[in-house]
Amino acid sequence: MGIFDALNTAVAGLQSQSYALQNISGNIANASTIGYKGIDTTFEDLVAQSSGPTSQVAGGVQAFSQQTLTTAGTVTASTVATNMAINGDGFFSVMMPTSTVDNQPVFNGVTDYTRAGDFQVNANGNLVNGAGYYLMGVAVDPKTGNPLGSVANVLQFQNNFVPAQATSTLQYAANLPTTPTTTASSTAAAGTITAAGGLNTGDFTQNPTVLGTPPQPYGNSSVTGTAEAGTTGSISATTLLSSAATGSATGTAVTVGGTAITSSTVLSTMSPAFTSGSTLVVNGNTIVFSSTATTSSVTSTGGTFPLSGTVGQLLAAVDQISGTNTTTAPSTINAGAITLNDNAGNLKITSSSSSGLAVLGFSGTSITTPNALASSYTATDTISVNTSSGPVTIAFSNGTPPADTATTKYLNLATANVGDLLSTIDSITQNTSASTASSVSSTGAVTLDTGTVNDLSITSGAAGWASMGLTSTESATRTGGGGPGQGVVTGADSTAFTNESISGGAVTAYNAAGTPVNLQMRWALTSTAGGQETWNLFYQTDTTATGSQVAWQNVGTNFIFNSDGALTSPSGAGITIPGVTVNNQQLGNVTLNVGSSGLTNFATTTGAATVNNFTQNGYAAGQLQSVAINNNGLVVGTFSNGQNLDLAQVTLSHFNGTNYLQALSGEAYAVTEQSGPAIAGASGTISGSALEGSNTDIADEFTKLIVTQQAYSANTKVITTANDMVQDLLNVLR
Repeated sequence: MGIFDALNTAVAGLQSQSYALQNISGNIANASTIGYKGIDTTFEDLVAQSSGPTSQVAGGVQAFSQQTLTTAGTVTASTVATNMAINGDGFFSVMMPTSTVDNQPVFNGVTDYTRAGDFQVNANGNLVNGAGYYLMGVAVDPKTGNPLGSVANVLQFQNNFVPAQATSTLQYAANLPTTPTTTASSTAAAGTITAAGGLNTGDFTQNPTVLGTPPQPYGNSSVTGTAEAGTTGSISATTLLSSAATGSATGTAVTVGGTAITSSTVLSTMSPAFTSGSTLVVNGNTIVFSSTATTSSVTSTGGTFPLSGTVGQLLAAVDQISGTNTTTAPSTINAGAITLNDNAGNLKITSSSSSGLAVLGFSGTSITTPNALASSYTATDTISVNTSSGPVTIAFSNGTPPADTATTKYLNLATANVGDLLSTIDSITQNTSASTASSVSSTGAVTLDTGTVNDLSITSGAAGWASMGLTSTESATRTGGGGPGQGVVTGADSTAFTNESISGGAVTAYNAAGTPVNLQMRWALTSTAGGQETWNLFYQTDTTATGSQVAWQNVGTNFIFNSDGALTSPSGAGITIPGVTVNNQQLGNVTLNVGSSGLTNFATTTGAATVNNFTQNGYAAGQLQSVAINNNGLVVGTFSNGQNLDLAQVTLSHFNGTNYLQALSGEAYAVTEQSGPAIAGASGTISGSALEGSNTDIADEFTKLIVTQQAYSANTKVITTANDMVQDLLNVLR
């Protein structure tokens, strides 16, 4: 019996190795199949019954299949947006249609499972893999992102339509410059809030700051004329208003033999002294000194003067040439010091020798009396200064003026200079602060300041006024002032507003009907008091507003930053902008979210707001254009309105007995008693635009193939050997 048992056992071995070869063949054939899981072969011995261990003989063999579902294949990237792969544990839930009715699949309700993720959208909007299985998942509300139920169904995305969503939230982040650069800041008077890049409430018919905000305090403003020159150079505060004013130049005391000279001192007795032939040039007319002449021949055009003449006679000759009034203000000598007066125009004297002027007690090479305006004021000129209580006139006189009155102030042209005139104007406008006093620059430009009590409005047709570089009407308006904040910018104030504010960016928002609305924002600096900056935010509510119509709306909140650039108020993450309306399109209440550090106030080189984020949550109605699957397993739809919305969640399942699932054609698996029911969820994660390949290892399969071949050959050898033994036995009987 042993020989025949050996024959049967060898046949069983051949059958088992053939079974293994079949599995190896299938594994190799599916080496490139998406999601394919190889099948291994295991062998079990079949032991014949024996009476005891010493009589036990080796038994036969039986082959069994063993699944490798828990062994993952290699995940590679895919260019198809609906392809996906599972990293780790889990299966996609799928269904195979049993039939088709009116081009629509019909299902029997049995869920199968697969890891073949090569899904693509078919004509009906279903996600179908290469084997024809339909993907299942849970639909998601595209507006809220919340799942619509908990039971997975076959997914279909066909003619999906998303209704319009009104903008309800703005996400905003920006840095506001500490010194904004506005259109108006470059030309505004120094020291004003406008020059600092801020908004001057006095420039508006209605105060645009937050409703109820007190107006800004009045601040100084100014107007500057052109730089002008007088008779001897750029005008200054000491420049005389009239060339007929009495200007003078005084030298040091001169002595002869220790005694101060007088008007009767003879020139030839002085040391140093003029010499015969030396000259003095007075306003271009030459006086020639002579030792032979006995009398003076000097006229208004010059002449000869004797060295035997006296100091007093020489001064009279100089006055004659300069046109100085010798009755009211002649040149004089006092305690040896000569004073050369000039009330007929600028006086300039030069000498032919370096020591010539030293004879008269003057140093240098020339003597010049004070500067005067190029065009003098006259006694008939007036300047009108308007104040809040009425106009005040500045008048001029050629001598002692009349007493000032409430409406008329006088200046004596015999002595008054530009500084006196500016002081008089400041007195009338009640500009009493030294820091805002009207002044003259080093280049001869006159600046008229308002102070904080009155605006400036001055008119004059005087030639002297024009020679100060000023126009016939000069005006300047104080900064600040106005009424309390109204929270709006009217059409009439639109230009002033855009000139005194900076852009805050723009975003396209949507109303409930999906109508797009261009939401324009602008920031305005309203205060720098206390070392902190206060800003107001505005949105454009009417692009065509004129007159008293509202063009820009204040959002109603003061944004306050400390010196470190951090937002201190409002303290929350955002504010609500009530009743937003743009060009008659109503958005309603909109929340502006800035987060904990979305708004900052740091210095910039451009002076512009740096908008880092400005988005909104509204959109127009849209039609589905395409779908894709992301790494969270969400099916994301791209709509014609540009929105990417979540449409469904791909569900995963796992099993307690994964390797006991029943393999189906098309890389799918069915539930068995040994696998247990599907359990919702899995530890694996989904990778979008990826595919899991076969887990078959070709090298390993080839190794198994060699072993199987050798085992098969060995079993055939057993059969031939047993056959020979039987033949030998039969030969014994012959």
